[in-house]
Amino acid sequence: MKFLLILQGDGEARLPRDEFERVAHDAGELVGGELLADAQLSVRLPDREPTKIDGYYVIDVENRDRAVELARLLPDARAAGRSVEIRAVMHPAAVDF
Repeated sequence: MKFLLILQGDGEARLPRDEFERVAHDAGELVGGELLADAQLSVRLPDREPTKIDGYYVIDVENRDRAVELARLLPDARAAGRSVEIRAVMHPAAVDF
């Protein structure tokens, strides 16, 4: 199952995520991820207050529990004012659910 790990919050966005990246990569579960440009450079339709989303990772894991286990390795899950939202990526047939 694929999951999107959404990095968000008010604290420092550039945290060391080496442990998460190493573990997920070595297990073959890291699909990709990026830090995002400052929200002030984005365009919102309709125009609303920007959400504090700083980056994301896509992982492909056996189940939700493994997604949570990997997300706990991210410093965002422990830093004050930061969080990681874990969202399943829907498949057209929703076979994994």
